[in-house]
Amino acid sequence: MLPHRVPIPSTFHAEDTEAPFEECLACERPLQTGSVDYIIEKGYRAYEAYDVEETIFGYALCMPCHASLSQSFSALSRRRCRAYLEERVNLRERTEWLLEAESVDPSRWTQHCIVHDTPRAELREYQLLAHCRGDEMLVTHLPLAIGGPAVEALVERLSNETLDELGGFRDEHFGLPPEVQRQPQGPVFA
Repeated sequence: MLPHRVPIPSTFHAEDTEAPFEECLACERPLQTGSVDYIIEKGYRAYEAYDVEETIFGYALCMPCHASLSQSFSALSRRRCRAYLEERVNLRERTEWLLEAESVDPSRWTQHCIVHDTPRAELREYQLLAHCRGDEMLVTHLPLAIGGPAVEALVERLSNETLDELGGFRDEHFGLPPEVQRQPQGPVFA
């Protein structure tokens, strides 16, 4: 089955422009031409006391840059993360479910953490990921939401070498404030 294609929901737009991401964060390759697949990742934090949620980061990486970053993970990190996810998430079943869905509603597929099934509304932190080409989202095992506890569990499985790589990626592209630098932000899951 070919993946469904839907317009990229505004949830996956760039915060500063409120439009789809225009270029790859790493290599600045244009993304809206439709010539390359890319991953969008956005991180959110909720402040319950103020009943507000903010976007901590958001970016798009073309698949060649995403693959390069993924390959920078140590073999040990890849093995540990893969084992953790395979124990908790059936990506094949999810992909089949997404492809066979009667209605194509991406927002429905990101309402719960893919690992723990926690509703997004109950998460203090979470990340959203999507697979896109041009101005369309491709429905594969993505889009998905992954909650802060699952991200932390994945980070705990990363080797020091991989943590250094992700830290370098984060520092080069984001310059995040210290309170959110405790965990590397980046494509840990996709």
